[in-house]
Amino acid sequence: MSKKVLILTETIGGNGHFRAAQAIAKGLDQKAPAVGVDISCGLPQYSRQLEGVVRKVYLNTLQYAPQLWGAAYKREEAISETFRSGVGKVLATKLRRFLDPLNPEVVICTHAFCLSAAGYVKEQVSHPYRLGAAITDFDVNGFWVHPAVDFYLVAHEGVVQKLHHKYGIPKERIYHTGIPIDPDFSRTRPAKAEVRKILGVEPDPFTVMLMGGGLGLGPLERSIEQFQKDMPASQLLVITGKNKTLLERLSDRFGQKKNIHLFGFVQGMADWMSAADLIVTKPGGLTSSECLAAGLPMVICRPIPGQEERNSRYLTQKRVALRQDRPGSIPQHIHPLIQSPEWREMSLRARRLGRPDSARDAAQIILKHL
Repeated sequence: MSKKVLILTETIGGNGHFRAAQAIAKGLDQKAPAVGVDISCGLPQYSRQLEGVVRKVYLNTLQYAPQLWGAAYKREEAISETFRSGVGKVLATKLRRFLDPLNPEVVICTHAFCLSAAGYVKEQVSHPYRLGAAITDFDVNGFWVHPAVDFYLVAHEGVVQKLHHKYGIPKERIYHTGIPIDPDFSRTRPAKAEVRKILGVEPDPFTVMLMGGGLGLGPLERSIEQFQKDMPASQLLVITGKNKTLLERLSDRFGQKKNIHLFGFVQGMADWMSAADLIVTKPGGLTSSECLAAGLPMVICRPIPGQEERNSRYLTQKRVALRQDRPGSIPQHIHPLIQSPEWREMSLRARRLGRPDSARDAAQIILKHL
């Protein structure tokens, strides 16, 4: 009978947590194809209706009152214990009914929402599984910390130190693997011009990718307008993710422009990032990790207070990203950058920080716990 790994995740916070789960599954398949791997979202096991409510509240908060989300992060010490004991115990009963017949040997969570519930279930079953947490940002908060967690996979050494010194986690239980991204990012690719030809866009212009994360959030429309005015010779690759309404609106306005290429959700993100010279984006943990692996300099615009704000701070401190919260000023911010050696230096620094093998490294740690 094959050994079983269950990856628990959620999709309420965009697509990043689910992509991390998919990356880990790919890494496990490449390292140990005989190991059985399942991916499941934790919240729907309790209630699909509740999942829908949580998703709606979360998205409305980010869109209309992002400071509320930031305020929750500032009070993480007070909230995290309630989150663990309250939400975790409520979800644990239903989650156990889901987990019992699967009988996994390792459960790894790529979202804090299901981690506390998985921790309570682990403490109740007669044959406890090993529980892992794959933290999908460049910082850590108390929501991720639970006494039942056996191992943590983290983005960089600073998170190792914070888990150890602030939360008392033994260092031998923390692994600096990088945030798990698709192993495809480790594949060698041809020159940018060749990649662009393969993708069906012009090979020669300076190419800027604009993204708002899997939810298509952020001031994409205003940014495109300003690029048309200030950098009209540049080529734009605009990716709106699953936000179909935004894609339709942008298509109505810019669909006839030859230098503007509009896409919804795309497969093969490693190829698209390899085609770009620079990206304007929100600093989600997965997207940022992919940029680092691709050596793609970042311009961050209006990060969400909380996890994205902390990611932004890390990336700008490492000098792989610039921040400009006024969409109308982004092209003016970029133009002098690409005229100087700093743009290529940013790309080199990003590659040095990047962990293209993070999913396989994560898989190796998981396999040790089987």
